[in-house]
Amino acid sequence: MKVLLCLLSEQHVPNLLAVHHYQPDQLVLVESTTMEKRRASCNFLKALQIGGLDYESRTRIAPLDAEDDLAAIRKALQSAYGRCPSGDWIANATGGTKPMSIATYEFFKALGGKIVYTNLNRPAEIMNLGDGTIETCRHQLTIKEFLAGYGFESRKADDKIAEAESRAKSELWSQSATLLARHCSNEKILSLDDGDRKKARDRGAELTNDQFAFPCDELRRMWLGDGDRRKLSKYDVEFLTGGWLEVFFWNLLRQHAELLGVWDVRLGLEVGRCGDQSGNDFDVSFMHDHGLVMMECKSGSQDHDPGTDILYKVEAVTRQFRALRVRSYLATTSSNVLDNDKHVKPVLRTRSAIYNCKILTANEIVRLADKDVTPEQVKSTLFSREDT
Repeated sequence: MKVLLCLLSEQHVPNLLAVHHYQPDQLVLVESTTMEKRRASCNFLKALQIGGLDYESRTRIAPLDAEDDLAAIRKALQSAYGRCPSGDWIANATGGTKPMSIATYEFFKALGGKIVYTNLNRPAEIMNLGDGTIETCRHQLTIKEFLAGYGFESRKADDKIAEAESRAKSELWSQSATLLARHCSNEKILSLDDGDRKKARDRGAELTNDQFAFPCDELRRMWLGDGDRRKLSKYDVEFLTGGWLEVFFWNLLRQHAELLGVWDVRLGLEVGRCGDQSGNDFDVSFMHDHGLVMMECKSGSQDHDPGTDILYKVEAVTRQFRALRVRSYLATTSSNVLDNDKHVKPVLRTRSAIYNCKILTANEIVRLADKDVTPEQVKSTLFSREDT
């Protein structure tokens, strides 16, 4: 019988991938008091279930009161091992505290067991600490699995997400979004005052030639054709009053997903902690290198924001996860983020670096929307380690 032992910690990805890779008959989770308070084992099992593995009846929790006490850790390991001494044990020494990792390594080395470890920078590679060989996990964690491991959930119904994504990849929306990104102008598309815009976003509206304010004949023809009016749904209005930017990035990412090494590219997720009514909207989100990436899209001039508040949502979301494997982007057409030399303001550059956020400026959006842009150029822009 194959038994996999994992040390629970805030970073659940290496343990999740190890379970998917080895598919053990039994799972042993060493859970410290700190992790128990955070419901780590419950969250972990939920993430496995979402990923297609139900270990609820095949898991033993090994409680640990003193996560930094080597003697206490050895006692917990001995108790867990004693329940199945004839099993074929694999010990994942990646998680937990350093004393937990050390004690696990020493304990199973003395028994001649298999001990594995994952470098967090290469989460899919599982190293055998005995002979140095590396196995690669082929399972790709979804956003829902990743969220569940931290006690978060995706709240918007799957069918609603699918409907939104179907609209986004329609020819009219995808081509319009790309054209708008090439212009990357802060000029209004629809000539509506605040009251009329709110009504139109709630109920839809009739678009007339006079209301089409954006100075682009090609875009005007896309929406009005040879006529002078068109019925807009509330979703069309949302798209034309700002939503086009997230549609552009969602299409860009999904079209180049394989070459970019990204997967599970989703539009408009609503994410919140389980049991908590508060939450956040993710304009665009996807998985990259087994980490969650969220993108906040801000179109228009953002005149109400002097440039200092634009990162608050990104910062708040990142703090919630306390995760090494959460990255974010702020894509904005506004010039408020730029200094007089057209570079990202130093204060924003510093704050964004703290929260592992990359700011994509209007110039970069224009380059990404170019009809001749290559996947390599997209990858360089999005995943370059250089500061914006």
